[in-house]
Amino acid sequence: MSTLMPGGAPAVDVHDLFCLYDAPTGSVAALRGMSLRVRTGERLVVHGPNGSGKSTLLAVLAAEVAPSAGSVRVAGVDLAGADDATRTGLRRERLGLVDQRSRRTLRPELDVVDNVALQLRVAGRGRADARRTAREALGRLGLEHLAGRRPETLSGGEAQRVAVAAALAHGPAVVLADEPTGELDARAADQVYDVLAAAVRDLGATLVLVTHDPRAARVADRVVRIRDGRLSEQWDPAAPHSETLVVDDRGWVRLPDALRHRAGALDGAVAVATADGVLLRGTGTSADRPPGSATSAATVPAAAAAASSAPAPEAAPPPGPARGDVVATLDGVRVGYAGTTVLDGVSLDVRAGTLTVVSGRSGSGKSTLLRALTGLAPVDAGAVTLLGRRLADLDRDGRAAVRRSGVAVAAQGGSLVETMHVRENLALARTARGLPPDDVLVEALCDGLGLTPLGHRPVSSLSGGERQRVAVARSLVVEPVLAVLDEPTSQLDEGNAETVARTLVDAARHGCAVVVASHDPVLLEVADGVLDLARM
Repeated sequence: MSTLMPGGAPAVDVHDLFCLYDAPTGSVAALRGMSLRVRTGERLVVHGPNGSGKSTLLAVLAAEVAPSAGSVRVAGVDLAGADDATRTGLRRERLGLVDQRSRRTLRPELDVVDNVALQLRVAGRGRADARRTAREALGRLGLEHLAGRRPETLSGGEAQRVAVAAALAHGPAVVLADEPTGELDARAADQVYDVLAAAVRDLGATLVLVTHDPRAARVADRVVRIRDGRLSEQWDPAAPHSETLVVDDRGWVRLPDALRHRAGALDGAVAVATADGVLLRGTGTSADRPPGSATSAATVPAAAAAASSAPAPEAAPPPGPARGDVVATLDGVRVGYAGTTVLDGVSLDVRAGTLTVVSGRSGSGKSTLLRALTGLAPVDAGAVTLLGRRLADLDRDGRAAVRRSGVAVAAQGGSLVETMHVRENLALARTARGLPPDDVLVEALCDGLGLTPLGHRPVSSLSGGERQRVAVARSLVVEPVLAVLDEPTSQLDEGNAETVARTLVDAARHGCAVVVASHDPVLLEVADGVLDLARM
């Protein structure tokens, strides 16, 4: 059972924190003077756009990334200059970590109950005792039926809930959760939030939860927003209209974009000290423009301008299937794992030039359907045809050859080369397919997905949402006949989700068959067709 910090000290105490990453063009500041205190037992939700520093903050709190400057204390442990033994001990004994890529935390050779028991075993508990405690943790999340399953048989949502159980099983003092519901439908997400809240309350633990999901406020004592590596706003979710700006120890205040627009701060503004506070007065240049008039060119990124402009002229259609041609089919497909039927009699025609969204609650079989469609998972009954080839007639190498000939797959979390920068990852994808370099296409995808400023940064320095957009770009840069993407917007804020949706619609408009597993309304709204597994 967790205990209070000595002397009533906060569970998390961050002061003037800087965190720098090396990049080919120089150091990149992910955190810039961040200060934050979280009370023992407090449930804090952290919002912020992709790349704002949210995941870096959690990595520092988890003792995975060393601070470049400033002070950090977590669960009573001073992390500034801490040695490896101290950092490892903190993670093993006092932290519960829920990663935004759940499959990275689950060992494929272990079943679910042993995965949940793993940290207990590392802490010295006997196998029988650890497994009993693990089953209790699974029971609190309603996951007892998954105890004997292997991680590769789980849906993305199931895997994420198992990862939550593993993070809570050993009774941590501080729980750090990075987008724990990014791959879950709304109902499952609410269940995870409620379980997290109840578990930390029962443990007397502290929760720091990073997410784009506004529903997370249901379990928060306080919500804060990070922008550009600093704390910018905070509010009490139980008190409507309580949002306030945060002035840091240096006197800096980060204005929300909407406020800057209203105040004319795009072209400069004046802050005037008054008896009641500080008045931000626009210079008039932006504020005086009538609604809908042109904005200064510097205020609109090139990618956003391109996305919002009139549609580009149709490109010459590439060789391949004509729009509307069937490029892949499922015919009465049934798939089961460990005696549980996941897909039962599912049929689907995938056509060139369309965007198809496969939806359904977590665990309904969305990820399994994508794996079956691309020959990455066997089917128990029915037939799968991919690019004109019946997959049952092919061995493993034959199925791989079909995928190389025109299929791109972006799995949950992506699979990028960490040490290479963004453009190198895209160039490598073309080289691996035997395609010639195409700098124009690489630049167009980077512009369209808002990756141009990140082009020369190593993937290892990117946030989860930034990595996700790179994975989308990599799937499209090989000019596939069929692009299959699993939850491509699960870690994105709404603005970036809309950017990805526009990019996928554009790919379909130019002849690609795009199939996406998602419950994101942004994608459902633009889909040409939706297969809802919950209704089957």
